[in-house]
Amino acid sequence: MARPRWLGTAAIYAVLTLLSIVWLVPVMTVVMTAVRPFAEIREGWWNLAGASLTLDNFGRAWQEAGLAGKTMNSLIITGFSVASTVAVGALAAYAFTRMRFRGRGLLYFLLITTMIVPVQIILIPLLPWFRALGFSEGSWQPFLGMVLVHTGFGLGWAVFMLGGFFASVPRELTEAGQVDGAGHLDEFRRIVLPLALPGIVSFAIIDFVFVWNDLLLGLTLLDQEHQPLTVGIANLQSAHLARQDVISAGALLAILPPLVLFVVLNRFYVRGLFAGSVK
Repeated sequence: MARPRWLGTAAIYAVLTLLSIVWLVPVMTVVMTAVRPFAEIREGWWNLAGASLTLDNFGRAWQEAGLAGKTMNSLIITGFSVASTVAVGALAAYAFTRMRFRGRGLLYFLLITTMIVPVQIILIPLLPWFRALGFSEGSWQPFLGMVLVHTGFGLGWAVFMLGGFFASVPRELTEAGQVDGAGHLDEFRRIVLPLALPGIVSFAIIDFVFVWNDLLLGLTLLDQEHQPLTVGIANLQSAHLARQDVISAGALLAILPPLVLFVVLNRFYVRGLFAGSVK
């Protein structure tokens, strides 16, 4: 006897509802903890009887952890890292997908291999290299060093993902451009790049979140003056171990930039996810 179709639909919705609860409960915990006084938090954030709201926790987190300067550090590191990774990765991905040259397969394999190398393994040789090249001192040198490090870690992912987007561009279009006398640079700039723009934006958003959320590299390689926002949140947790309201407020402040970026570029992100699936 055939199983009623509604049973399968109900099972899917039940699983999705359960997964939504698993994701939303921690988020609600952080939000409610950040906007309520500490005295009420000790009784449980879910206790809404006579609950009052406050924004004082955000002010304390912003001032006591120096989040203003660390937010600027994160914006500098993340912005330049994403721009560098996308620029170099796009050119490399185009070369691997549209050009034929000696050693192409080996170079591609070496780049893709970097995707599976854990950051923790690289830290041991990375720290003395970072210091030997002068990236641990100065006003802008630490930022440059972090941009190079993040670009190196993200380049394999950039070539892998952007290569898939570039491969989805019909070759008839690029061949028509070649007939009109377009070289590789013109073909990349005028044909491939505009058509693959949603995919590029999708990767840029993913890379932005990855670099923005980095804690280990910023904590290990940078001094206090150049450390990013995530390190400031970690220091806030050390200074206010029992004040979950202040810590949660700092965490919410750290979430805002990538959240705003995703909301603004959401339509490009969705289009980029499906790029290449249908020709």
